Amino acid sequence: MKLLTIFVPVMKKILFSLFLMSVILPVMAQRIDPNGFGQELSVGIGAGTTFKGNTGNDITYWLNYSKYYSRHIGGRFGVQYMPEYMKVKDFVSFPMAFSLRTGMREANETMTYGALAAIDLLDAWVWEGDDIIVDMLAVFLITLINRAEFFVGFTPGYIIGGDSLHETTYLNADGSIGTRVQGIRKAGDFYCSADAGLSFSWRIWRFTLNMTPTVHYNFTENFRIYSDNEFTVHPQDTPIPWLFSMNFGIGYLF
Repeated sequence: MKLLTIFVPVMKKILFSLFLMSVILPVMAQRIDPNGFGQELSVGIGAGTTFKGNTGNDITYWLNYSKYYSRHIGGRFGVQYMPEYMKVKDFVSFPMAFSLRTGMREANETMTYGALAAIDLLDAWVWEGDDIIVDMLAVFLITLINRAEFFVGFTPGYIIGGDSLHETTYLNADGSIGTRVQGIRKAGDFYCSADAGLSFSWRIWRFTLNMTPTVHYNFTENFRIYSDNEFTVHPQDTPIPWLFSMNFGIGYLF
């Protein structure tokens, strides 16, 4: 309850600030046509993880260039660097994708939808109380999305670091000391995955704030969960094919 008393006032201030942004910032941006730009350069940070749940969340630094040959069809090309991925050092990759995007809403549309959503949510707040504030904030942010994009592609890459294996000891039933080698084994230097993801954009003049969740299938199976000891006939060597990333960044339209 103490945490709630701190959290709710902060959420109220954030919601009110976002409401002001939805009204004021689009007015500042009305002088440009948001669909008149065919290129976007974006940079940001993200995190990569797996569906295994025990390999950690690793930081990604990325740079991306998007080129659109029509209002809705284009391509994405970029470079990513991870200082450490699943405890394997220095991973560089080059994502490439074909993309389909919606048209970007005009500033007055964003202003209208944002204001209407804020009024509806504030009305719900009056009747439901503070328990609904987190849902209100989520719906409000979704309402302000200017553009959605779907993309599919592949990502070649190169893993510079080596295996991330460590040796541990344990006590056997007969009192002897055993050893076990376990960790992440790198099965090869060259990496490639098939990718599919979504990108959501919030526009402020020529700039965009982007959120991009992506699912990857690593068909080269570079990362493998490894475990072995002196009693094991066949050591565990399980590939981790399915990967997930969530990137956040800022882009510039031109």
